[in-house]
Amino acid sequence: MRTLALLVALAPSFASADVVDLSRESRRDSGEPPTLVVRAEGGNQYAPFGYAGGCLSWMIDSYDVLEIGAGAGFPGLQLGFAARRLFGEGGQYLVAELFLSGNTRVNRGVDQPTSNTAATHATSSLWTGLGFGFEQRSGFLDFSLAGNIVFTSTSFTPRWAVHGGIGIGF
Repeated sequence: MRTLALLVALAPSFASADVVDLSRESRRDSGEPPTLVVRAEGGNQYAPFGYAGGCLSWMIDSYDVLEIGAGAGFPGLQLGFAARRLFGEGGQYLVAELFLSGNTRVNRGVDQPTSNTAATHATSSLWTGLGFGFEQRSGFLDFSLAGNIVFTSTSFTPRWAVHGGIGIGF
């Protein structure tokens, strides 16, 4: 009898439990950009993630992003690391980026020989890029496009890179 009275007394406390909303809108403000983005990338030979590849983009605070990725360098695997600074709000940003990239099979840092000079050989397959672009990072969709000036350690001739992609945010 005492047990039944105790259960009857505790029954209202079970009924007044809080409701937890697990929908996507309750976890993140709709205007807040996703923290992690997996993005398919494409670009030219000096793009940080190859002609066709992908990257993982991590927003470490409101305006700074780190990206790491890989792709096809034809031939070889092209690996890249990029640091980006975002300027703007509401998911639409102008981007300033600095990247370091390399290819496992091709040394892209050699100047083409002319008829008056001897053939030169590249000794490094690493290059850096500094550039600007645009990124739409809102909801679960991400779109990015950037253009860069590229410098190699074995050539004084600046190169260029264009890359962009579409991704899904988490």
